[in-house]
Amino acid sequence: MSEIRPQGQRLRLLFFALALLYVLPFWTVRYLPTVDGACHTYNAWIIRQYGNVEQYPLFQQYYEINTKPYPNWISQGTMALLMLAVPPIVAEKLLVSGYVLLFLGGVWYLAGAVRPEVRWPAFLAFPFAYHQLFQYGFYNFSVSLALFPWVLGYWWRHREEPGLGFAVRINLLLWLCYFSHILSFALALAAVGVLWLATLRRESWRRHLLHIPILLPQVVLPIWFFLQKTGGEIPDRWPVRRLLRYFANLQVLQTFGGGLQRWFALGLAILFLLLLVLTLGRHLRRPVVHQEDAFLLLAILFFVLYIFSPQGLAGGSLLKPRLSLYPYLLLIPWLSPGFSGKVRKAAAATLALAALLYLGNLTYWYRLRGGEVAQFLSALEPIRPNARIATLLFERTGPTDYLSHAIGYKALEKGLVDWDNYEAKHSFFPTRFRGSVVFPDLTGMVAMPRPSLILKPNLHYIDAVYTWKMPPGILLRKRLKRSYQRVSEGFGGELYEIRQDLPGIQSAHARPPRRRRDGPGAGNPGRGPRQDRARPRHGRPGRGQPDAPGGAVVGM
Repeated sequence: MSEIRPQGQRLRLLFFALALLYVLPFWTVRYLPTVDGACHTYNAWIIRQYGNVEQYPLFQQYYEINTKPYPNWISQGTMALLMLAVPPIVAEKLLVSGYVLLFLGGVWYLAGAVRPEVRWPAFLAFPFAYHQLFQYGFYNFSVSLALFPWVLGYWWRHREEPGLGFAVRINLLLWLCYFSHILSFALALAAVGVLWLATLRRESWRRHLLHIPILLPQVVLPIWFFLQKTGGEIPDRWPVRRLLRYFANLQVLQTFGGGLQRWFALGLAILFLLLLVLTLGRHLRRPVVHQEDAFLLLAILFFVLYIFSPQGLAGGSLLKPRLSLYPYLLLIPWLSPGFSGKVRKAAAATLALAALLYLGNLTYWYRLRGGEVAQFLSALEPIRPNARIATLLFERTGPTDYLSHAIGYKALEKGLVDWDNYEAKHSFFPTRFRGSVVFPDLTGMVAMPRPSLILKPNLHYIDAVYTWKMPPGILLRKRLKRSYQRVSEGFGGELYEIRQDLPGIQSAHARPPRRRRDGPGAGNPGRGPRQDRARPRHGRPGRGQPDAPGGAVVGM
């Protein structure tokens, strides 16, 4: 025992030192290259500055705070609080750093709760911290996934003592999970139910029944949520072969592309399979089934759910990729291939080394893509504060379209109204557009802008247009020049602000027409006198609302 304890302490020290290193990619860039992260940060800034009408007058004019108890509050609420002390982009990095540490700490905690003597498989979890849904910027879902092992680990460790303290803590954990994301909350509650049935014993059934009234408060919020009818079901269009390939190859870990990530994910999936076979072989040689085997049952049940679930439900999408994460995470606390002490140390060291190599690859991609986000935003620097802006992207990036909502970083800095703020067009996020707001007609503009887009009907609603990689000579460029003046360009981005000489247009952001350099008054165009902003036209909301990122994704 005296030898095991120092070994366990060294293993814990190695694990948490590596966990601290895993937040480094966030701090090597100015802007995080996620799809929806900038949008979350922008909406958190709206919450933070909502009462500051002198500096950010449009926030209260165009947005309202949704105080209903929907999930998806954790990321925006946490960042809004952090923004009391730090700038918005620092608040975002603190949030995602906390998520990574919470996730890895939760896996370590769950592994120790189930098998205190076999914690080294927790090193398998490191690549899962940067899964596809996180790179899509689904911060709320990611935090809920981090809370999932904490809920299971706490319940498992204290299931024999269902007293008042246990009731308070398990309910607080579950409520935190609910206000992060409904999926992890529902799966955590279902997993606790399966574990409760698997650990029910004749000699302790009375004490075991106390768990029912303890967890009964957890049915209130989800019942309210589903009664809101936030969204229908998105049918599954993946064939079984694709489902199995996606799961078996751990494609949910392939975020930035490139062969290294693909091969690493495949190797990790093979390692899971090998450890699963070794653990099964060891368990088949024993005469009884242990309570810990309930985690294998949970992994199987969640895999079946992954196969037969729809693609989306209750306003959320990408359900298949989300569900593909849980079976692997549930296997980690169950794996116990029976290695000797020396083999365990070698396995932990090998996994830690592999995690370090993977971290190096992540850091490379973060620096590369983060630099591209900075280039994307560079031409937006001259935009005037408190404008209404539309972004037209003629070039998309894959597999994660990290530029699609990057405008949010500049929108929060300048107090802009971003017409592509997809969160504010749904009822289940903390920030939403007021019902009186009339939207510009941007139908089809999110997936790919139409070169023949007619701008005239939108002139009263769009003060500035930002284009990315707009081809030369297309009709849209000519139409832009009739109503807007190009004020900056760089790295493929072009910023246009509405002209001052347009009849019937009253905008504080209108610019005077350019003058010929060889004519009277030649020189750089001035900004001209500021005019009072006209009140926005009101009417029915929802006209011409663009889709979610990439035309289909709703991030949570």
